[in-house]
Amino acid sequence: MDEKANAAGSQSDWFAALTARIPGYTGYQDTDQRRIADKTVREVMVAKIDDLRDALADVMEQANDAETSIVDDLSKILRTMNELRDKVEFLGYGDTTFFSESSLDTVYLSSIYQLETRIYDNLDELETAIQSPKDLGRRETLKEIRRRLDTISQDFAARKEKLKSPQ
Repeated sequence: MDEKANAAGSQSDWFAALTARIPGYTGYQDTDQRRIADKTVREVMVAKIDDLRDALADVMEQANDAETSIVDDLSKILRTMNELRDKVEFLGYGDTTFFSESSLDTVYLSSIYQLETRIYDNLDELETAIQSPKDLGRRETLKEIRRRLDTISQDFAARKEKLKSPQ
């Protein structure tokens, strides 16, 4: 009983975190709204990645006269961001039971909301790192950006797998 209550409470927490970040987000409870909610989540992720990519490209333009290895690292990060963006934007909806199931388990929904919240948290951290151009010249910062991109990619892949096999 406590496990169900904790899951419901944490679902509310994750859901609240997402609704604060995505205007008009309704969540996945309503079967008719699931495709729209999934599309909305991914559109917001893509927009965020686009903004980060643009900011990184601006920094890279300014750094053209800087150390070549830094520009190369920034270029690799930009390619990784492009790949991630394409994965998020062009993921097919598919006919999984997630989109057709009449009701979904609270624990399952909480795990989806948790993954999405982690993705947004990492996107926010990337934004912070990229908004400080002087730090982009530091190897530690570039490693951290790559690590966060890897984490986002892994979390998005885990989200994709979860949507394939609900419950």
